[in-house]
Amino acid sequence: MTKVIGLTGGIATGKSTAARYLVSQGVAVLDLDAETHELEAHDQATIQQITATFGPEVQVNGQIDRHRLGQLVFADSTQLKRLVRIINPALLRRVTAAMAESDLLVLDAPTLFENGFTSYVDQILMVTCEPLVQMQRLITRNQVSISRASQLMGAQWSQATKAALADWVVDSTAGETQLTQQLQTWLEKMR
Repeated sequence: MTKVIGLTGGIATGKSTAARYLVSQGVAVLDLDAETHELEAHDQATIQQITATFGPEVQVNGQIDRHRLGQLVFADSTQLKRLVRIINPALLRRVTAAMAESDLLVLDAPTLFENGFTSYVDQILMVTCEPLVQMQRLITRNQVSISRASQLMGAQWSQATKAALADWVVDSTAGETQLTQQLQTWLEKMR
């Protein structure tokens, strides 16, 4: 039976760095954001549902314009929930398929809690960092304003709330070396 781990963390906390490290250690990681992007770009049923729900302006050249869609859903939690209800069934099919291929599967899911995926995992691994570091990373990485970074951070549950619900918390505030040392300790316990 496959053990499924939910890897989560707030935007720009180091979760993707953690996922890359786990992949480098031979762990199967399914990036739910990348899977969502794939669905919005190529899955006709998903594209049609999103377009029917949010209007033709979210579609460009037969694909979902993620920027336009993001402007709609990140500004309104009700709209975000509508999008999640469209995407989740297709994502769950992909998770089920990935589970058949590995004994240990990590779901890289920044919105693991927000999108209701906790019931599909055996354990939750949370990546956290100091909020000021998170804000600085987000502004630099996404080249956004402080207000847009705040909006993006505010669309997710707080780090403290997620950490309280996680089985294991690793901190990336001091950088990648600190993070990978903590991940190696976690991985040794998992194996």
